[in-house]
Amino acid sequence: MSDDHVGGNDWEPAESPGFLLWNLENHWQREQRRVLAPFELTAVQFLLLSGLTDVGAEAGMSQIELARRCRTDPMMTSQVVRLLSKEGLIERIRQVRDKRAFNLRLSEDGRALQRRAASAVRAVETQFFAALGADLPAFSDALRFLAGERPRRRVQAVSRST
Repeated sequence: MSDDHVGGNDWEPAESPGFLLWNLENHWQREQRRVLAPFELTAVQFLLLSGLTDVGAEAGMSQIELARRCRTDPMMTSQVVRLLSKEGLIERIRQVRDKRAFNLRLSEDGRALQRRAASAVRAVETQFFAALGADLPAFSDALRFLAGERPRRRVQAVSRST
């Protein structure tokens, strides 16, 4: 790929990395909606349920901790948690130290639903990204890097000849 796609004079919008990412994101979101529809879950609801899967049943997790863990907006997280709680998928446990605050945990129904939905999401994710083959780890690292995170694997050092 040449630098022309990023800043050259013959820039084509359809070749822009931003456009390609936006297009891919739209396609991925359609696939998520399709696979989550039978479970009557949105992608955000599934994400928040999944964020609570390994939380201890006794302690739970605060709403702000869940938002940080899932990288979601705290206000949106609050609204979605309220809905999931009304649907009986999340339980709210009053905190011991601050009686005004609650910790969250999955209910048995929430855990069962998340487990079934996760299986379907994993299957569609495997199919969706299958074309990347052995390049999938590098693709994932590139996404992390662009999001300002450190890649999970070490980059192979290139030796320099002097």
